[in-house]
Amino acid sequence: MNKLGFMSYVYMGWSAEDIAENACKHGLKYMQLDPKQKFQIMDDEPFSPIRIEKLRTIFENKGISIIGLSGYTNLLNPNLAKREDKLAQLEKMIDLCSAYGTRYIATETGSLHPTNAWRDYEGNRSPEAWEQLLSIVDRLRNRAVKNGAVLLVEGFALNVLATVDQAACLIEQLGSEGLGIIMDPFNYFTQEDLSKQEEAMAHVFKHIGPYSPIAHAKDSLYNEEGFTTPRVGAGQANWDVYAAYLDSCMPEVPLILEHAKPEEITDCVALIQQAFENAKTGREVKDSYGA
Repeated sequence: MNKLGFMSYVYMGWSAEDIAENACKHGLKYMQLDPKQKFQIMDDEPFSPIRIEKLRTIFENKGISIIGLSGYTNLLNPNLAKREDKLAQLEKMIDLCSAYGTRYIATETGSLHPTNAWRDYEGNRSPEAWEQLLSIVDRLRNRAVKNGAVLLVEGFALNVLATVDQAACLIEQLGSEGLGIIMDPFNYFTQEDLSKQEEAMAHVFKHIGPYSPIAHAKDSLYNEEGFTTPRVGAGQANWDVYAAYLDSCMPEVPLILEHAKPEEITDCVALIQQAFENAKTGREVKDSYGA
């Protein structure tokens, strides 16, 4: 099965030493790290090279590699001043990738909603929003190329980049130099997709799999409160299907736990392991990215 890792925010409020110790006990080998998170090490200087070296050493000493940085921000923040501040901060983080020992930095695309970057908004689906997104992503992609880095975009069903087809279109229009896509089918699933998961998963892997060096591990859930993406096993996605495609098409890609609490990691890992065992004994995905 794919080697497992975790988003640093899973351990929000923990010290770097305690995070490394606990993650190591769970057999987690990779971390997607948010440089702005507090780790009880020089937290008032989040972008300090000294801090970066300290953090990197702590995790590497426990066999944990920093596979990517989390630079999540609302790229389409309707407040243009705040948008520019966050884009400038993200560019600083792109510059730091190599110091952390990684090429990758991830961000969502966000929403034009006036108060919530995770809510749907009619303007998100306008041609003007798409053109703004292209311009911003191209700016960040160019910064990444200059630094030998890769910007990984993570779509979400309620954001400007809301579908797998849009993600593929982004690559088609801007090219893959310095640009990739997070493998996260859970973010894209519609209620209809959840009723035909084999077909939906095949579509995801065919269109964004070739551009995805990191995969995420969580779930999809539709209920009376709307659409959410909870921890592994807390939603409606069929993990056996996901595991089968990962195993067949992307076995070397790190699989990063999201939206779990530290005390839930054991259960999440067990569910993922079982899904991969089921994939081995069940139907195999025969045609990489094109089933």
